[in-house]
Amino acid sequence: MAHALKPKIVLVFPQPLEVGDYALEIPLSILAVGAPLHAEGYHVTLFDERLHDDPEGDLLAAAADALCVGVSTITGFQLKRSIHFSRLLKNRFPELPIIWGGYHPSLLPELTAAEPYVDAVVRGQGEVTFQEIVSRLEAGAGFNGIAGITYRDAGGKIISNPGRPMADVSTFPPAPYELLDIERFFRMNGGRRALQYVSSQGCPFKCTFCVEPKVFGKWSGRAAAQVVDEIESLDRRYHLEHVTFSDSNQFASMKRMKEILGLWHERGLKMTWSGAARADQMEKITPEMSRMLKQTRCAQIGIGIESGSQAILDLIDKRTSPEKAIHSNANLEAAGVQGCYAFMVGFPKALPEAKDEIWQTLMLIKKMRSIHPEVVTVTFYVTPYPGTPVYDIALSLNLKLPRKTEEWAEWESTSISTTWITTAEKDLVERCNNFYFPFAFPGRQMRKRLSRPMWMPLLYPLHWLALLRCRLDFYGLPWEWRLMQRLGRTRRFRRISSQIGALRGYK
Repeated sequence: MAHALKPKIVLVFPQPLEVGDYALEIPLSILAVGAPLHAEGYHVTLFDERLHDDPEGDLLAAAADALCVGVSTITGFQLKRSIHFSRLLKNRFPELPIIWGGYHPSLLPELTAAEPYVDAVVRGQGEVTFQEIVSRLEAGAGFNGIAGITYRDAGGKIISNPGRPMADVSTFPPAPYELLDIERFFRMNGGRRALQYVSSQGCPFKCTFCVEPKVFGKWSGRAAAQVVDEIESLDRRYHLEHVTFSDSNQFASMKRMKEILGLWHERGLKMTWSGAARADQMEKITPEMSRMLKQTRCAQIGIGIESGSQAILDLIDKRTSPEKAIHSNANLEAAGVQGCYAFMVGFPKALPEAKDEIWQTLMLIKKMRSIHPEVVTVTFYVTPYPGTPVYDIALSLNLKLPRKTEEWAEWESTSISTTWITTAEKDLVERCNNFYFPFAFPGRQMRKRLSRPMWMPLLYPLHWLALLRCRLDFYGLPWEWRLMQRLGRTRRFRRISSQIGALRGYK
């Protein structure tokens, strides 16, 4: 790179989840924001808390000579760590500008900018906005007039500048994976040579629970040739086994996806891949697209079904149906692709649409598993995020919601405690989705265990008992579930590695 004298910029990715047994994904948010700065010759340091034995000490050392620090955060545990690191930095370096970006500050910019440990908030797409902030700071100027930010002026007044139009992501330079110790990520993930990659931002749909329309406003995708060029380059550099497309809606443009898969096949890329789509998109895939999924070794498609209740699907403007979920999975099975389906349960009971929604969702999960035992089904709890219509519904019902930044740090969709879902209901969802349904309709891995002599005396009775419960739809008096929990043979199954995507809304 030229520009050898460009200053240092530190971009911080705090640990996203408190639990430790999840796949370590690449910190894509700071990778994206750092790309334009790295291309311009700035000294960009990507600080991922998960890679440091002494994160506090290492961050203070990295920030000592930095022009500014950018912090990426989502609501929940990562927010808690963002607060901790920002306070730490402000105490040591009071004059160091600390800029927050990501989903949480984009949704609550004024509340976030009012915090003494935050100097400015980047709203929505951050690549161009943060680049302008850095240029201003380098020139000794302030935040006045920078589109897309909210900040606190010298007098303590919160100012929200006009928004910045979303830029075409094809105009951004490739993500600088070379700034990360990629081999260490591989080692920390059991040696599997898998990377995450983002080919688009936003989503053209406007589901009322999802923050994506609020944060990005629309969808923008990199050109097919760019995508395949970059993945081919990453494969040459890192010898990849798998690529996960971390797009919110990878199939938003079916034409672009056909071009991507066509080039993928032409160039002979051998790694497997996975991505995210909608049920109505997968329901409509043509025989040609099915063939292309097979040719390019698509391993899994994640789909947000959200509910087995049509009334709930209409309430959240999902524009799909439980039947489309079943048809979409049939298409994926025919293409040799595993379907991974996300559901959200626990809508406020004051809503007439919420009647029996948990039970209807469980019955759809059971039906999908009975037809195709290899499916993966993941459940989350309804989590109203600011700026979404579901949040407005919660406010209209006078439900208690967080009011302070510290309170939002406790707000995430696998452990949230709300007044509109009970512990008993959570337990029912947990034991049905993670125990009874998988035992009643075993997939390949479970069938392997069932075939082992050492496991037969334990697992076969559980299989037949679970199957009987599913036929009778009786899940009360769950003594075998309690027994297995006590024996430590089952673990709460969460796709923790996909939590960041889930928090912004499966598509």
